[in-house]
Amino acid sequence: MLLLLAALSTPAHAASYYFLDSGTRAIARGGAFVVGADDLSAQYYNPAALVNLDRPMFNLNGWGVGQYVRFDRTDAGPDNEFGTGDDVDYDPVKNSATPQLEPSFGFATTLGGLSPVLKDTHVAIGLYVPTSPNMAYDPEGAQRYSLVDSLVWQVYAGPSVAQRILPWLSIGAGLEYTFLRVDERLIVSAPLTGTSEDPKDDVSLDLNSWDPAKFSWNAGFVVQPTKWLDIGGSVQPAIHYVAPGTLDIAFSKDSPYDGFLVDDNPADDATEGHSYRDDEVNLYVTTPWIVRAGVQVHPTKKMRIELDGTWTKWSDSKELRIQLCTKTDCSDGGVVLTHNPSTEIILPDDIQIKDDISIVTGFQDAYSARLGADYDVTDWLRLSAGAHYETSAVPTTRQGVAVVDGNKWGVAAGGTIRAGKHLAFDVAFAEQFLANRQITDSTLKQIQLQTDLTDPTQTKVGDGTTVGNGQFTSRLTFVGVGATVYLGQPKAGG
Repeated sequence: MLLLLAALSTPAHAASYYFLDSGTRAIARGGAFVVGADDLSAQYYNPAALVNLDRPMFNLNGWGVGQYVRFDRTDAGPDNEFGTGDDVDYDPVKNSATPQLEPSFGFATTLGGLSPVLKDTHVAIGLYVPTSPNMAYDPEGAQRYSLVDSLVWQVYAGPSVAQRILPWLSIGAGLEYTFLRVDERLIVSAPLTGTSEDPKDDVSLDLNSWDPAKFSWNAGFVVQPTKWLDIGGSVQPAIHYVAPGTLDIAFSKDSPYDGFLVDDNPADDATEGHSYRDDEVNLYVTTPWIVRAGVQVHPTKKMRIELDGTWTKWSDSKELRIQLCTKTDCSDGGVVLTHNPSTEIILPDDIQIKDDISIVTGFQDAYSARLGADYDVTDWLRLSAGAHYETSAVPTTRQGVAVVDGNKWGVAAGGTIRAGKHLAFDVAFAEQFLANRQITDSTLKQIQLQTDLTDPTQTKVGDGTTVGNGQFTSRLTFVGVGATVYLGQPKAGG
């Protein structure tokens, strides 16, 4: 039954990197911030760019991202997969989740005050997050077999150091503590016979999991061969999360299994059907390698223009795996649906699922180009703008409302207001547009529980109806604000 969890886990990491990157100043430049990062966002984009920070600073950023999604599922004609001979019309559904709020903050300084030998050593410590939107849909909508709602949090925190080892060459690296939280819900089908999308056959699955501690790193370089040219790059390795959690299973109050099963836990008030819980579920998720490179030019002392490219190696994330039994002998692990002893002739034993569950994601590598610039209009005002393009990491055959992707492009703008020599405020706004997708060849299937009532040990998880065909329309909106407090005096001309 729990193979359906694979569908649950599908968006857990896709969302984290599909969209415009983090940090208010970076968003204002369309994500082109690998070489020209001049705040704590350097920890995320390229730790070597910390050499751009010429004096100690406290930095705080906050931004919100909301994803508009509209899915108009293809109607089913009389020859549909249900075998009823009737037309089935689906109403369009939209993402109704509130915008996700994302923070970053930290402190950076040079170590020249400790010793002249360390004047070219820069250190920072901070917290930063990739951008990931919330998702919430109608629990009775046509999309419910892909996703009802989701909340995904991935956080990095730790120290970074950069060293100018030659007048023209700087290197940097960061040690990252990171955690992943995934809360998601979807619906699967459990008809006694055949294929169904009847609400009485619906079974709700709620996954709540988090990996509280993983450690990773990133590293980068900046080359400055002339005063008007900067070249840089960075790398972030893949991270393998193992997120322990719980899985709650709730049958519809009108389920055909009513009378065959008894509860392990009190029924959910909203469902009023049989409910069960597995307290020992592990979610295995792998994030991709990310390689960034950029070139920045200074046409004048007041202007910077940067062109970046990014490669995200999603093809390494070949599968997502759910481990239902976390004990070696599985003596009390797995998911057990308890049968009603008074109906042993119909259902003679409990239904128990112990095997690991995996799903092929079909992800493909994504590539992006980002162009950004800023210009010092006056001593107290800098304006920024940017644009970007990125290829899709999700093939059309595997797209559902859990991960709405496509080739995408966007524009951004913002500015920095300097309130004296020791305080600056940042604002940013960006819009990202995803190519509309009319999908007719989806391989995304409803997950269906197929129980042999005479021998529950032969219970299988199979494919139900096709749930990914239809028209997908999507765009994202970003709004960011930030503040930086500088300590000490800027360099001459800074």
